[in-house]
Formats: sequence, C-alpha cells, structure tokens
Amino acid sequence: MPTTGDLADDLAAAVGGSDVFAVYQPQVSLESGSIVAAEALCRWRHPRLGDIDPVTMIGVAERSGAIHALGRRMLDECLGTLAGWRETGRDWAVAVNVSPVQFEDEAFARDVAGEISRRAVAPGSLVFELAHDVPFSDGAVLSQLHLLREMGVEFSMAGFGTGPASRGLLPRLPLTEVKLPGSLVRAADGDARSALRDEVERAREHGLRVVAEGIETLTHLDIAVALGCDRAQGFLIRQPDSEIVFP
Repeated sequence: MPTTGDLADDLAAAVGGSDVFAVYQPQVSLESGSIVAAEALCRWRHPRLGDIDPVTMIGVAERSGAIHALGRRMLDECLGTLAGWRETGRDWAVAVNVSPVQFEDEAFARDVAGEISRRAVAPGSLVFELAHDVPFSDGAVLSQLHLLREMGVEFSMAGFGTGPASRGLLPRLPLTEVKLPGSLVRAADGDARSALRDEVERAREHGLRVVAEGIETLTHLDIAVALGCDRAQGFLIRQPDSEIVFP
C-alpha cells in the first residue's frame, strides 16, 4: 500500500491529466420533475491502484496543498461542461464542492471571479457547495464569499439539519441553498420527520432553496416532498456519471 506521501506525489502529477475527472449527479425540481442542476464529484483513477476513494483523495489533497491545483482543475472542467450544456439548450447549474483549505489562498475568490468574467458565466449557474468546517467566522473568508456572491455565484451548505450550528449560520452567510443529508431524509419518521420539517421551514423563511440528498427509493422521494424540499438528488434519480445521458 502506498504511503500518504506517495499518494500526494501521484496526485500532484495526476491533476493535469485524464486520471482526475468529474462525474455529475443531477438534481431534479420536485415541482416540475425536470433536471435543474448537477453536482460535480471529483474522481481519481490511479493507473496502478484503480479508483481512489474520494475521502482519501481529498484528505491527501488538503494535507499536501494539492487541493488548490485540484480545485482549479475541477472549476475549469466544470465551467467547460456548463458551457456545453448551454450550447445544447440545457439551462442547468453546476455545483462544485469547495474545500475550506481553498479559502486560505487569498487569491481564491479573485481568481474565480476572473474566470467567471472571462467565460461570461451566467449568474446563478455556478454553485459552490460548502461544508460546516469552512471558517465562516474569519473575516477574510466572509469577504471572499460576498465578493463571489456579487459575481453571481450561489452558495450551498451541506449537512443542514445536523445541529444548531448550521441554523445559527443562516442569517450570517450569503447562502442560496441548504442540503439535507440523505441519512436524515431516510430516517425521517414520526417525531424526526416533524423536526426535520421545522428545519426545512426555517431555511425557507430565510429565502433558501432546500435540496434532499441521498434519495434512493420512491419512499425517500415521498419523504422529500412531504418535508417541503425544492429539489432532490440521489441514485433513484441518477447515478453520477461523466455525462448526463437522457433515457
């Protein structure tokens, strides 16, 4: 088994090639049933070890600093895919996960803003998905978020409903969306469903869109509808793939 250092060297070399790529998992509107967006998921196919677990890959990237090059690569690929969707009449948004480490680069927001301007990216068509461990109390991070929001980037918070911390952040951040983890949606029954519905209503009161993740069965989809979610994604809808193919 290679060491973390070996994987870091391999990842740094792979970022510029075809072994690192994006797959896309669609989100559908629960009102219309149509695809409205897709989340980009980074994948690494190692030439000797095969597919590297995404958690392992991101951990190696963050510890080694390769996350900055990886983030730029993913953004470039996703904006290219977004342009292709637009050319074929698919007016979808693309959601890209952003690591907290990327915000340590003071040029992060400025570089993204430059790409948005250069490619004439339509407002609302690029969504950055944030985790709870982004240092939201850091003034420099908040400045970057607000700069990007002014450029038309939307922000989604993953893991909503997992604790009071996420609720407290709602009025402080330029969010447009929150995502309910699949584990919460799938377990929502009785009192748990009532509590989760309250979370959804709280988000809606702040003007936020709510996405239910991890939808694997029709029962899960029914729960997402009953909770009042706006969108859903998961294996029931489609598995992640390099291209979203219509049936």
